[in-house]
Amino acid sequence: MANEASAEFILRVLKVFSFGENSSLWWRMDGEYAPITFMADCSDCFWWATADCETITPENIEILEAAYRDAKAADDVIGTVYATELFAARVRKMRPQQPSYKQYGEKLKPLFDACGPERDRASEG
Repeated sequence: MANEASAEFILRVLKVFSFGENSSLWWRMDGEYAPITFMADCSDCFWWATADCETITPENIEILEAAYRDAKAADDVIGTVYATELFAARVRKMRPQQPSYKQYGEKLKPLFDACGPERDRASEG
């Protein structure tokens, strides 16, 4: 997937992940990913033992920015730790697997609940 990345888009992505939030940001610049493709880590969020990411695009950058704002507002201590998972859940219109909820805390759970219908545990793998 070729990503026509403008300087404005790149700066918006980097701003979200500034100040120590960058461990959840991945990028590739080779082949089909050139000139640059950004991805938000959401490993083990939707299915167990799965390396997973959601591509950040100019079309969904607003969703990423809102996920960070909303997660931080809900829980100023740990909210941004789970902002990339919230971003992925919103883009996919899908709740994380039920076991993930243990780590979110009560303040973040409603944000994830709003992303989609409750999942059947059998589909969580």
